Amino acid sequence: MELSKKRLAALEEDFEDYCQIDRLIAIRSLEIEHPWRESDGNIGGGRASTITKPQESITLKKDADKQLNRLLSLRRQGDRAINRMNDEQLNIFSIRFKSDDYYDWDTIGDLTHNSHSQIYRKRYKILELLAKEQGIC
Repeated sequence: MELSKKRLAALEEDFEDYCQIDRLIAIRSLEIEHPWRESDGNIGGGRASTITKPQESITLKKDADKQLNRLLSLRRQGDRAINRMNDEQLNIFSIRFKSDDYYDWDTIGDLTHNSHSQIYRKRYKILELLAKEQGIC
């Protein structure tokens, strides 16, 4: 199956998220553990019908959270995709996604001595690895 331009752009975003995945997971976990609540004017009134063990409640919320589960899944998929990359692909991946500077694909082609068409074929293969791990193709 051929990957569309939109799908390739989405895969690039996934790799960008992957490079800061531990931070994103930590932020989402904190949001689940310490949600913002509007102040309650009914102080001390009524009984709660919720789970009284906070650890159990937090675990259930984390298991049910779609965003956290997507991030955890992306980490596993990204790890597997990177493990399948050869040295050249890892170098290109590091320049594009792990660098503090932004390099577009043409600049990466210049840095790695690849023509425009060569670097875009290599880009496609790198993104295809992640797509295979996600079950897209």
